[in-house]
Amino acid sequence: MRLSGALVAICASALSKTAQAQCEGVVPGQYTGTVFQNSLASTHALSEIAFFKIRDPSGAHTCTSDGAADLSLLTFQSLNTSQQRPINSDLQRAVIVIHGARADPWNYHAGMIQALEQVEGDGITADNVAITAPYFPNDEDAGTGYPYNANGVSPAEKYPSPALAWYDDRWAGGANNQYPPNTPTVSAFDVLDQIIQWYGNKEMFPNIKQIVVSGHSMGAQMVQRFAAVGKTPAQLGIDTPVSYWVGDPNSYVWMATDRPLSTGKCAAYDNYREGFANYQSYGTERSPSLTYNEPLVTAGRDAILQNYNSKTIAHARATKDKGDYNPDNDCVTYPTGQDRNERFFEFIKRFPAKCEDPAGACHTVDIVVSTHDAPTMFRAPAGLARLFKDNWNGLGGRAYDFGYPRHATYDDPYPDPAQAGQAIVGSDSTVYAGGKTFRGCFSDADKAQSVGSLAVSAYVGELNSRTYCSQLCTDRGYPIAGVSWQNCYCGNALGSQTVQVVSTSCQGGCPAGDASATCGGPNRLSVFSSIDL
Repeated sequence: MRLSGALVAICASALSKTAQAQCEGVVPGQYTGTVFQNSLASTHALSEIAFFKIRDPSGAHTCTSDGAADLSLLTFQSLNTSQQRPINSDLQRAVIVIHGARADPWNYHAGMIQALEQVEGDGITADNVAITAPYFPNDEDAGTGYPYNANGVSPAEKYPSPALAWYDDRWAGGANNQYPPNTPTVSAFDVLDQIIQWYGNKEMFPNIKQIVVSGHSMGAQMVQRFAAVGKTPAQLGIDTPVSYWVGDPNSYVWMATDRPLSTGKCAAYDNYREGFANYQSYGTERSPSLTYNEPLVTAGRDAILQNYNSKTIAHARATKDKGDYNPDNDCVTYPTGQDRNERFFEFIKRFPAKCEDPAGACHTVDIVVSTHDAPTMFRAPAGLARLFKDNWNGLGGRAYDFGYPRHATYDDPYPDPAQAGQAIVGSDSTVYAGGKTFRGCFSDADKAQSVGSLAVSAYVGELNSRTYCSQLCTDRGYPIAGVSWQNCYCGNALGSQTVQVVSTSCQGGCPAGDASATCGGPNRLSVFSSIDL
């Protein structure tokens, strides 16, 4: 016997309601993620391993009864001074800290807690600051950071847990997860969104006045790119302010197609993570297309830059960090500078940091005496200010830029009036032979530039100095002199690919002359000229 159409509709409706009744929606949150086996351990007494429940952002798996919806992120979570989980209503700030390439969130978490313990004044303690360090593992962490069954036949059997894991370092650009293999739909940026939304829930955390997303090294690469394409608090449905602390990344995503140095040696220079070409294909070696905040990326780079400038961003730059992390010898970073230090200054020269409203979308630049070391950067006065003190009471207070004298004319968006008027690092008012004066530090042939900056190699030896080279070039009739350690170059014009770079790229010593003077640096020239350049 056939049922009538009306009866079929009634039955279908009843079944749908039953299914809906059985569907409990996935609610992201700390301590509610599925626990999975791992061999990781905390390295601080006020740190514990916790599991954050992540919702599938694709919307394909929304019910807790759906096995593919069981997505769990391992995190390190801070305890209060009594070594207990903090009381939600006591919390006034949340700090999210992203680990570096070594995938060691336990160290970053411990370092951030140690920095918190150095804060003086305002009663800022582990009782009212929550610190979360999410873990972004990859294949190398299988079996230690998350379960792995080597005898499994299918991907699901090999990776049988709900643990989120990514391919290689693609998490730093927001790529989708690789595991669990049945739900590769979670952008690493979606993970940050959901942690921010959790702390921005005023019913749960009524007194949190600031959320800080921080990262050092590769973690800073992630934070800087997240600030560029990430959603605003309003788009996330929260009204708690969010700021970003970017410490010593190896590169910056570029919000334009041009570059300060030559791109001739690198056809892929504008591909994402460095630019925005091929954004959607990022991470697709092992995961689906990257679609995170696709409308913004589709709108173009001006829209991305506007989004970036709408955020509160604290740039932290270590004075002794002249390194370059490039294990694959990839060319894409070199058109923006030869090392971390130069890339930072080229970035803020091209996309100026501004702080027109200290209580609003303020970008600051802090120069810190440090090597490439996250704990030192966290504990520095600048780090303590940006990570814990700025806007502590919710009234918008902010410290001035840290670190004087400055390294450039464009690196002081929120200047300290008490430090105003100091000469830029590397300044030299001396008039040399032939009326030559110091014009700054300039690029020379390197991994980006193929054309030398000055045509004539006039001298190589231990007599070289600023004075010696300037005199030698003057005697030979050249208006321009350039020095780099023992090398003296002369010319009538700078090379076609030569650009001025930050003064601190020319901090190498001189073989002779004033011991305090500098004579260029690796692939960089201190230039003196009697003509306009």
